Amino acid sequence: MKIAFFVADYPNPSETFVARQIAGMRALGHDVTIVAGCLKAPMDEIEREGVKVRLIRQESTGIRALTLRLRCGVMALLNWRRLGAIIRGLAMQSLMPAADLLSCPLHLGSYDAIVAHFGPMGVRAAILRQAGMLGGPLAVIFHGKDMSDRWTLKRFLPSYRNLFRSAELLLPISRLWRQRLIDWGAPVGKIRVLRMGVDLGLFDPVPDDKPLQRPLRVLSVARLVEKKGLAYAIEGVKQAAADIDYRIIGYGPLEETLTERCAAPGNNVRLLGRRSHADVFAELRATDIFLLPSVTAEDGDMEGIPVALMEAMAMGVLVVATRHSGIPELIEDELEGLLVTERDANAIAHALDRIADGAIDIAAMRRAARAKVEREFNNSLLDHDLEALLATLQPEADQPRAVADSAATPRSLRA
Repeated sequence: MKIAFFVADYPNPSETFVARQIAGMRALGHDVTIVAGCLKAPMDEIEREGVKVRLIRQESTGIRALTLRLRCGVMALLNWRRLGAIIRGLAMQSLMPAADLLSCPLHLGSYDAIVAHFGPMGVRAAILRQAGMLGGPLAVIFHGKDMSDRWTLKRFLPSYRNLFRSAELLLPISRLWRQRLIDWGAPVGKIRVLRMGVDLGLFDPVPDDKPLQRPLRVLSVARLVEKKGLAYAIEGVKQAAADIDYRIIGYGPLEETLTERCAAPGNNVRLLGRRSHADVFAELRATDIFLLPSVTAEDGDMEGIPVALMEAMAMGVLVVATRHSGIPELIEDELEGLLVTERDANAIAHALDRIADGAIDIAAMRRAARAKVEREFNNSLLDHDLEALLATLQPEADQPRAVADSAATPRSLRA
């Protein structure tokens, strides 16, 4: 299949699951094009990975930029189909779709499937398709912020309802988001849960019977933003009776605030900043507990299901998280990890102390966590799920026989 991945920017270090999914489709033999709002790496560098790249808007400067935009704008206004889409775009809370139509090339290509990551990008893709500038059936993956952030929903929720009618597939990453889409009026028959996952081959799990260290090693890897709940993690570690060495890897707007908290008397916390993937894996393998007490931010922003938790579970690291968003779909409390209430530092401290005191069968919990990821969050299976879902959008005669057969009952086709 010719598959276009429609994304806001690429590559995005906080959305590595997009690059991973693209690599998965290429590994299955599909012809992949990235259609992006902007690039965060040189185009030739991205294309060396074996994908083609199309920009939604022309990139240029000076007189050339003005000439290109005038040409695109004039062509847009002379094309009635495109002009109608521009008018619809101007009626939205966001002007972005109209700007796309006025400044993008005449055509972004025709594909067997278009996969848009995040709801707003689905809206943009749908409008470009309606204008005749993008061709192919549309599947939209809904993640987290696009389903929860109040500002995003104020701008895009009315357009989501149009998207529900025009898109061929709606792919929330959790059952929670599936229900929210239904509550917003999405047709149940178009919705399939499609998980994000991890590459299990990258993880050499620690032995199930590996003893805990003293002091107890605790790690968080996250963007330093409110919804990661790191302020409560720091306070929970401080309240715990156990001797704990707590390390935080990440960067973001709350770095200064969290640095001040870490420096407070009685806190045995180190903020390590940005680290390479290799360094993160080394820290993960050396830790006892991965702590991610996610919360709903003041602006409504929520997680989807954090890939960082899946990575820890795949490594055989014990996890402590919150009953937040889709996390309980990954972690059953007391079986695959420990879950606590959001914004409850005392509950975090209690969970850490239970593990330190030997109140948890850590070998059984490690085995159960790894098995859960292998069954439900395993990229080698999820790639085939996505392939099968996209195959259902093709005329049956155009489907390879093996894909056509698997498309009838793939694991992720359960609603």
